[in-house]
Amino acid sequence: MAFNTDTSTKQGKYGTVKRSVLRNLLFSMLTFGLFVGLIFPPFARIVLDTDKAYTPVFFSLCVLAGLLVGIFNFFIFRLLVSQELNLIQKGMSHVNVNITDAEVLDEDCVSECILEITSADIIGDISLSFNSMTHEIFKRLELDGETRNFNSKLMHSVEIKDVSDTILTKMAAIMDAKAGLLYGGKAEKMQLFSHFGVDKTDGITSILAGQFGPIEKALKSENILSYSQLDGWKWFSQSTPLGNFRPGSILLIPLMAKQQSVGMVVLACGVQTISPQQKKVLETLRSFGAPYLDNSILHKKITELAAIDDLTNILNRRFGMRRLKEEYSRATRHGVPISTVMIDIDHFKDFNDTFGHNAGDAVLKMVAATLRDNLRAEDMVCRYGGEEFLMVLAGAGMNDGALISERIRRAIETNHIRWGDKHLSVTISSGIATYPVVRASVCEELIAAADKALYAAKEFGRNQVTVNDGTQILRFTELKMYDQSKKE
Repeated sequence: MAFNTDTSTKQGKYGTVKRSVLRNLLFSMLTFGLFVGLIFPPFARIVLDTDKAYTPVFFSLCVLAGLLVGIFNFFIFRLLVSQELNLIQKGMSHVNVNITDAEVLDEDCVSECILEITSADIIGDISLSFNSMTHEIFKRLELDGETRNFNSKLMHSVEIKDVSDTILTKMAAIMDAKAGLLYGGKAEKMQLFSHFGVDKTDGITSILAGQFGPIEKALKSENILSYSQLDGWKWFSQSTPLGNFRPGSILLIPLMAKQQSVGMVVLACGVQTISPQQKKVLETLRSFGAPYLDNSILHKKITELAAIDDLTNILNRRFGMRRLKEEYSRATRHGVPISTVMIDIDHFKDFNDTFGHNAGDAVLKMVAATLRDNLRAEDMVCRYGGEEFLMVLAGAGMNDGALISERIRRAIETNHIRWGDKHLSVTISSGIATYPVVRASVCEELIAAADKALYAAKEFGRNQVTVNDGTQILRFTELKMYDQSKKE
C-alpha cells in the first residue's frame, strides 16, 4: 500500500491548522473594544447628565474608538511580545539544526543557542526555561556522542588489555582521576588488567579480594561508591616532584554484566564529591563497558585453553611458535639479541618403558614446571613435541642463554619425583642458538641451529648444555674458555 505524502492541502507551515493565537487575540481585543464602545455612551449619560451621549454620531465615535483601541493594543502586543517570541522561536530552530548535525556539537553551538534574558516576567521565565532545556539537550547529545565514541573504541579489539585500557582511560577522564586501576574476573578473585598513575612497586595488589570491606559493599550494592578515606589503598599515596599526592576520594565502580560482577574500576580522584552529571556519565559508560569486558575475559580464557598443553600446562607448539615469531620480529626490528633453547629429556623412552607412562607424564610435568619457574616474565617456554621443549629468551645474548640453560639443567638434575616407594630423577640436554650470533634470516633457521646444538649435546654424552655460535658447537665449559680467549 502506498502512502500519499502530499499534505499541502491539509497542512501549512505549522502542520494541520487548528487555531491561531494571534487571530484569536485580535478578535478578542476588537470584541473588547466594541464592548467598551457600546457601554461608554450610557456611562457618559449618567456621569455627564447629557442626552448628547445617545446621539448617533457620539455613539458611532465611541464604538469606532473602542475598535481602534483594540487594534492599537493588538499591534503593540505584536510589536513587543511577538518580537521576544520570535527570538525564542529562532533559538529553537537553531537548536533543531544543531541536533540534526549533532556530530559537530561544541561549546560555540551551545552559546549560540542560549537566549539573552531581557525581561523579568513570563517571557523571561519562558526564555530561562528554554535555556535550561537547551543545556539538558546538549548534555544528552554530548553523552550520546561520548557513548558512541566509547563503543566504537571497544569494538576495535577483543583483547583484554585493549578493552581494559579503553574503559579505565575513559572513566578516569570523566573524573579527572590522578590514578586508577581496573580489575576483572570473578568477584572473589579479580585480576589486575589495567592501571595508570600507580607504580607497581608501591604495593599495588595484582589480585583484588572481593571480601575486602568496601569492595564487597560495592559489589553487593552494584552501586558506584565514593570514599574519602580508605586504609586498604595506601599505595595511592604517590611521591611526585611537587610532593605527595593524596586523593580527595577513592571511587569504586563495579562493572556488572548478566547480573554478575565482571570487574571493578578504582579511581583516585582529586575531589571529594562526585557530581550528578559525572555519576550519570559513569553509569552509562559502565553499562556499555561491562559486557565488552566480560567478552574479552571469555576470549582470553578460550585463547588460553587453545594455547595450553593439557599435560604440562605450558604453551603448546602452535602458540609457542607464534610467540617465537613475534619475539624474533621484535628482536630483528630493534636490533636486540634473542636466544632459542631446544631441550630434550635424556633417555625418556627407556624411562617410560621401565616405570610406565604415568611416571613419564609426571616427569614431563616436573620438567615443564621447572622450566617455567626459572624463566623471567618476558621469556617463553612451550612443549615442542613429545619430550622436547622450546625456550625463547627475549633480549638474552649467547652467554646469558647458556647460563640460564645451565641453571635449569642443574635444577632438573637435582629434582626428584616420588613415585610409589621410589625417588626418580632425569636429566636434560640443551642446545642454544642466539641471534644475531647465528645469522638467521627467519626464526625457523634459529630453531634449526639450536636443534643442531642439541644433537651435538647428545653426541657428547647428554646431560649438558651446548651452544651454536654459527661456526662451531661449544660445550658450556668450553664457552667460558671461548669467551676468555676472545677477551684476550
